[in-house]
Amino acid sequence: MKKLLSAILAMVLALSMITGVAAEGTANTTYDCENGYTAIKLSNPGTSAGEVDGLVNFEGVNDRGQSYSWSSVGYGDWVYVGTCFGAIYQTLQIIAIENGMDFAQMKLLIDTLYNGDLYNGDPDKDRTPARSFIVKINTKTYETVIVDGPVKIGGFRAATKMNNKLYFAATGATPYLLEIDPEQNDATQVVCYSETPQSASISTGIRGLTVYKNMLVATMIGNNGAYMVASENPSEGPDSFKTICTQEDLLDYPAYHYMDSIFGGSIWDIIEFNDKLYITVVTGKNGNKQAFALFSGEPDENGQWSFDLIAGDEAHGAEYPFGLGSDRSGAANLMVHDGYLYIGGYNDPMVALPQVLNMEFESLYKDLSSPVCLWRLDTDENIEMVAGDANEVFPEGPSGNMGAGFGSNLNQYVWRMESYNGKLYVGTFDIGSLTYPLMQFTNGDILKMDKEDFAKQMDYINQLLDTMKPETPAATDDQASADEASYAALSELGANIPAALFAYTAAILSESADATVDESGDFDDFVDCKEKYYNALVSLRELYNKVKDRLSAESRAYFDKLLNNEKIKNYKYFIQCCRYLSKGQRGFDLLVSEDGVNFDVITRDGFGDPYNHGCRVFAITDSGLCIGTANPFYGAQVWLLDDGEDVEETSPTETEPSENPTTAPATTPSEPSENPTTAPATQPESSTSTEPSTAPDENLLGDVNLDKKVNIKDTTAIQKHIAFIQALSEEGLKVADFNKDSKLNIKDATAIQKFLAKLDF
Repeated sequence: MKKLLSAILAMVLALSMITGVAAEGTANTTYDCENGYTAIKLSNPGTSAGEVDGLVNFEGVNDRGQSYSWSSVGYGDWVYVGTCFGAIYQTLQIIAIENGMDFAQMKLLIDTLYNGDLYNGDPDKDRTPARSFIVKINTKTYETVIVDGPVKIGGFRAATKMNNKLYFAATGATPYLLEIDPEQNDATQVVCYSETPQSASISTGIRGLTVYKNMLVATMIGNNGAYMVASENPSEGPDSFKTICTQEDLLDYPAYHYMDSIFGGSIWDIIEFNDKLYITVVTGKNGNKQAFALFSGEPDENGQWSFDLIAGDEAHGAEYPFGLGSDRSGAANLMVHDGYLYIGGYNDPMVALPQVLNMEFESLYKDLSSPVCLWRLDTDENIEMVAGDANEVFPEGPSGNMGAGFGSNLNQYVWRMESYNGKLYVGTFDIGSLTYPLMQFTNGDILKMDKEDFAKQMDYINQLLDTMKPETPAATDDQASADEASYAALSELGANIPAALFAYTAAILSESADATVDESGDFDDFVDCKEKYYNALVSLRELYNKVKDRLSAESRAYFDKLLNNEKIKNYKYFIQCCRYLSKGQRGFDLLVSEDGVNFDVITRDGFGDPYNHGCRVFAITDSGLCIGTANPFYGAQVWLLDDGEDVEETSPTETEPSENPTTAPATTPSEPSENPTTAPATQPESSTSTEPSTAPDENLLGDVNLDKKVNIKDTTAIQKHIAFIQALSEEGLKVADFNKDSKLNIKDATAIQKFLAKLDF
């Protein structure tokens, strides 16, 4: 018999957390966000929420396994994206091994929990090997080109640009840096290899990559831990890279084994600020939770590097404690904006989720009760809390308008940030999608399951139960009959647990005897709800007693613990988790700030897609700011963001972007005019007036929307024309070449913005 511990555990989870993701507001190719922003889908633009994207076509179909846009960089009209294959799928394989569970049964468990929505390998393979890509997508035509791949590695985790070359950090048994030359037909070469760790316990997920004073700096991993290398001429290959930092230079802080925090995140992020290199480090080792450390480093006149500890152990000279007082933040991401270094908190709920599979909720509760914070460091290395809750380190609380989690306890990472056009953009990871087997009970989605989803759900349940049938070929008729009776009782119990659990949860959350729900959806008595849940547990205990003699000592110990009074405290954590989840909304959050401390919301639902649980990367292109999502359900996506300052006064686009990426809307020229009709001979002069430029001349240079004035609406109109969203009129094209270079491109929109800001050209 397969290990019954795993089977009964799977039954308890699957049948007490039936899931079926009902169709919510599907994300169209163009999604209207909050505060006037619009998101335009660049990858597979004809697909919407719940449909496979994944950026690339693999073996004739869109590749659902491309879970994350894991790294990205812009170059002209193109956005280059490195993918991560099977992000959660790879984690599940580790969990199955650690729990001694047959992986085929683990796949069934996950299909049952998520009703088949979470990718867990190709359906025709017991185990699916990794396949990652680098692709580029044209922001005007949506053309998608594979630059590298499929490569049998976990993925490309970081990207940057230096001297018109692009660099991607690749994870794998031997991590490496890949160079791409966009000016030479995307020619590629490996310019640097990491050491090859001899121990399988060493995590090889390198991710720190930046440019410091015209040197390419990258984090690496080896047998002795984390280290960093740098090169002024990376195109010359591995010999051009020199080691500038070792594990010992960082006080042996980096946690670099898979059993450590964040699967051995080691050196997490690096960036140049104020002539120094700033470094965040994952420090939790051997399963112990510990918050991040922050270092700065710089070379002397002889090129010798030294490093100072800013946040960490105060006994080592740190001015601030680990995690800046947020003890759940195992890592931190960095971004420079407007003279400050921004530090975004990064909890580690992926460690809590395997514990949830063992019905232990304490760690998840602590993560949900302590969502992420945002801080910033000035040039004197003073740190202020921008978003968060007051603590001992920052007793006055945040300087901005957002508390911890930016208004949602489900926000567990500040995953990436970007400084663009004078604004700071912050994207989060939202844990709601991965905790949906619980969340659906707290927000009522379980009652919205349609017949098709229910039928699919029951099919997964039946397959899972089939793996649990007694295997007693040599048993007597009486023994076989008893086994079949036990199996029937198990199945019957499984049918009753979901309703009882839902009713009990609803009762606790409502804290009212008049607002609880039973399995039929009718209002029920609070006491009756508790009795149903209690009776379900009693029945499970009775069933366990019938079969316990057939279990191993390990299994009996597990269920003795599961079904005794010691679990009462755990039930409390479970209910508290449900409280947080009941108030949340699935899908990443994207926020924007003009002053660096106060934030407005662009989206709280992942551009209308509940499966988009992370805003993973940003990339600046000539067409604007691009965003790559993390979506371990139906594949990563890439979007183009429009700030839409004139969205209320602009007529909506009449046609959706073509599903054929090589075809533009009929009203749009195949290419923006390189030589529009001659513009007026005079350039508008900068003045001290704060009013937009106005004139009776209908041919006013820059007045592309022909409203007799030049303002920000004209820049938006030019951007939409370039992006093939809404074409300029023939008369508008005549006055669009604002910088008078005989071309129409993003430089004209920028020139207008500078003119309006009273800057020199």
